[in-house]
Amino acid sequence: MLLLSALIPAASALTLTLQDSYTLEAGITIETWHVSSPDTDVYVARIDLCTPGVHVDATRAPSSTRSTGSWGADHGVALATNGDFYRTSPYTVYGNAVGGGVAWPIDMTGLDSSNNSEWFWGHHGWIAFGPDWVEFTHSGHVKNNQATYNAMLGWEPTTNNASIPPGTLAIVSGFPELVIEGVQYTCSDPEASTCFPDRSDMRDRHPRTAMGITADEATFLLVVADGRTSSNDGLYGSELAEIMYRLGAYEAFNLDGGGSSQMWTEADGYLNDYSGNNYGDGARSVMNHWGVFSGNPDRPARPGHCLTEPACEVIPPAGGTLDDTSACVQLFGDPDYWRSESVGEGGGLRWTNAFESDSPDNWGWWQLELEEAGEYLVEFSAHDSYALFDETRYQIRADGGTTEVVVDLGAASGWTSLGTYTFAAGGDQWVAVFDDAAYDVASNQHVAFDALRLTRTGAWCGNAACDGAESCADCAADCAGPEEIPDNGLDDDCDSATPDHTDPVDSGDSDPAGDSDPAGDSDPARDDSDPARDDSAPLPPKGQVIAADPACGCAGGGAWPGLLALLPGLLALRRRS
Repeated sequence: MLLLSALIPAASALTLTLQDSYTLEAGITIETWHVSSPDTDVYVARIDLCTPGVHVDATRAPSSTRSTGSWGADHGVALATNGDFYRTSPYTVYGNAVGGGVAWPIDMTGLDSSNNSEWFWGHHGWIAFGPDWVEFTHSGHVKNNQATYNAMLGWEPTTNNASIPPGTLAIVSGFPELVIEGVQYTCSDPEASTCFPDRSDMRDRHPRTAMGITADEATFLLVVADGRTSSNDGLYGSELAEIMYRLGAYEAFNLDGGGSSQMWTEADGYLNDYSGNNYGDGARSVMNHWGVFSGNPDRPARPGHCLTEPACEVIPPAGGTLDDTSACVQLFGDPDYWRSESVGEGGGLRWTNAFESDSPDNWGWWQLELEEAGEYLVEFSAHDSYALFDETRYQIRADGGTTEVVVDLGAASGWTSLGTYTFAAGGDQWVAVFDDAAYDVASNQHVAFDALRLTRTGAWCGNAACDGAESCADCAADCAGPEEIPDNGLDDDCDSATPDHTDPVDSGDSDPAGDSDPAGDSDPARDDSDPARDDSAPLPPKGQVIAADPACGCAGGGAWPGLLALLPGLLALRRRS
């Protein structure tokens, strides 16, 4: 009965009073609420994911724990909170984790097989951010009771310890789940053993941290509630669920709380009573964090995770070039280790040093959005003064598949091929280059990041040639047109019909339309003596005609290149929803 009652929002027992609201930076609104019965201060950050310059990130796999303020200040974020539950021996978070576009090593996450006998195994859910998208996966408890909760959405909705979506830039995990596809989790008794059966400490009042997203996936919510002091009682888990629901969360998860609950801003430092939450012992060091950028000069100006944002740049059917200054380019890692030079395509490039590591540190990618599916040659621009590392790793994501290519940059110069790949129309595709190596690397082994070029290969509609099985009905742009040429058996004007000229000339019969009179028939329009109707004369020049398709007259010149130049503007763009 508990699980069924959890789907029915109970009458509110909490009184929430808004104390203050202000814009921290573009796209980030801070609200301070006071909760009565219990008395608790709650700090809310509303992050508008469609505001230009807003990007969400999380902690890279660390070598030590850090307070939220220390981590946030070093990474230049506008706002930060603490993240997942963790332990320090060894350093491990209970769920999965991605930061700076790099997944944590499995042995530092709750997914490591050595944890399969731990009480938290398979319990976590997460919220993930990628290029122009945000995603979630349900907690293990919800997945194990999917029918009860009617939980049908999210990433891998029936799989515990879910995989990471391709292209993920940041993940922080948590549990239990507080709001499940728009339905608040409720308990008839907040202290009963049946309330949040996947986590017993939800049945006591503590300082709390939570994360959530709205139904339109346009707003990210980060919430911290204080406790353990004379002025702050803390919250039961069910009270936290009610607050997240009333704040507008469609999906929400509990994060590490207690002495770990911290909300920090670059402008004002800690907003909440972080030391009181930690029994007066100052800011606790934790394993991972959420961080929000707003207008950071090292990030693209466009929003990072807005579902309705137009593509950063659409590559037309024939292909195109993305320079390192494109809005589709993003560089990761410490910006101090990305150097800029005034050489290369477009007058500039970036470079960094390769180094020995199990995962990339400074790396970059070109985000790809294609107007039309097809086969494309992929090339990068190499500069022999700055691209030197002989085992540079590239990753190509195309049409749902990922390929890695290792390139000797020291042997490359100018446009250098990464191979030919079949891409889908739309996004969720990219080319990335990484700086990590499996061995100690000399200091002069650089990895350069400049321009990327895609060139259409093979037969395709729009290349001004009638290729393969093309017909005028399939590809009018590649047909000769625009005038019908009599008696050649081809549909030159692409009207899907070949005229039947059964009596094209005066044959000397008695047909009134073809009188045997050598000077002309009674119909002036059919006067065979008219030079304009002399069927023995050569056809008017229309460029070279290649009759490769019996239903199509195809031209390789004339006015068609000008028409082709208009195609990108005529074709509709398919965007990911």
